[in-house]
Amino acid sequence: MIQARSIDLDQLAYLADSAFKDESPKDLAFMFATGKSEGYLRDVLGAYLNGHLFLENLQHVTREWKKHDLAVMEANQPLLIIEGKSWISHDAYRTSKLLKDKKSIFNGTYSDAMKLTKTKKKYPLSRIFISTVIYGVDVDRVPDYEKFNVTYGESHAKGISSAGSFDELISQARSHATLFHLEFGATRRLPIEVGTYHGMRIQADFYLTEIVKAPKRDLISQIERSLN
Repeated sequence: MIQARSIDLDQLAYLADSAFKDESPKDLAFMFATGKSEGYLRDVLGAYLNGHLFLENLQHVTREWKKHDLAVMEANQPLLIIEGKSWISHDAYRTSKLLKDKKSIFNGTYSDAMKLTKTKKKYPLSRIFISTVIYGVDVDRVPDYEKFNVTYGESHAKGISSAGSFDELISQARSHATLFHLEFGATRRLPIEVGTYHGMRIQADFYLTEIVKAPKRDLISQIERSLN
């Protein structure tokens, strides 16, 4: 088993990958298609870490420690802290939503990274990570998808229409999200095996990035250049 005190980016990515593979693809499809998934995925990962990390003495896994999504602790000292967000592929595909909107992916990720680095100043031995799930639902496969109450169904449809196809939407969103995360630090992308929901394909990726220093606000300019 992996030691809680010495866990690194690759080991955490391996555990996350294993956690999601333990889930039923059909259950994952349901969760992605019918509501916000970030809390569910956090709980899946947290439960897996609790069961598969080597935890000794006062080491434990907890949720919502000091408003952080997930943490591995030794008594009151964090060893590992993770913040997580979930966005649809259309959000990552559109550079305005990715970078410029008030509620952009950049603003959410930057805010999480700054929160993490602030905590790390107090607990310098902790390792800090941001994670993002990007997913899309192929609503074009079912003409009356609205009758299945797919969450963000109209946005999924707009994304497919803008990109020209579901596969192109996923490809472009994946490219944008990968370049985006790499600007924040070393990153691992994990494809999540998801089933179908009433005939609709679902594609999802989990991005895990280790933050080693506070990002500068002008990082957005670097991301814009990397996307062009």
